[in-house]
Amino acid sequence: MNITIDKNLKLFVGKYVDSLASWAIIVFYHQNPGVRDRITDLATHLGRRETDIEIAVIELAKKGLLLKEDEGEEAVYTYDPESILHQQVEEFVNALDVRDVRLWVLSEVLEK
Repeated sequence: MNITIDKNLKLFVGKYVDSLASWAIIVFYHQNPGVRDRITDLATHLGRRETDIEIAVIELAKKGLLLKEDEGEEAVYTYDPESILHQQVEEFVNALDVRDVRLWVLSEVLEK
């Protein structure tokens, strides 16, 4: 693969995209910014195991990408990044339109 990956994209992927589940969650919430989902609903939307989604959602909330409301099974998550992080998500999602970038991200995730 002969592609130059932007430094900011590398930093974003290194910090936020640590699994295929987190990748899917980031893209989903970016494309559906008003969604308020429980972990079970999010797992259903994404067709993924609830345990994988739960781990990723908790991490993304800790990192400031998602906002958690309520506790336990009633907890809902919304997309609520600060503006600079929102811009980084936008750049990440747009970069995924390039096949070689998607392959690079996939290789980065699989190495983790």
